[in-house]
Amino acid sequence: MGSERDAPRRSRMSKKGKRKYTVADKMRILEEARAPGTTVAEVLRRHQVDAATFYRWERQAKEGMREALEGRRARNGKAAEREIERLREELGKKRRIIAEVVEENLELKRGL
Repeated sequence: MGSERDAPRRSRMSKKGKRKYTVADKMRILEEARAPGTTVAEVLRRHQVDAATFYRWERQAKEGMREALEGRRARNGKAAEREIERLREELGKKRRIIAEVVEENLELKRGL
């Protein structure tokens, strides 16, 4: 009937009794579920994975693909924006300090 390959693989169990699937296992299950001639329900039953978990893995895989295709620039965009804002604040602080020093200097010159 079913080959050894079709049988669910034994996966590690966490302390809470939940199965721990490796990244390779997750990818294999996702690919298997989307193969022509199979249904998602059939694959989930065979691997004892609930639908919510499967669709969460699928969403995470799509997000990962999107990030990879957009490249490093998009991933680092928010970090770059934060760095720019930090540098602007630092520049403003330095400008205020320079203005204070110049003002003190002018007051000292007037006093002579």
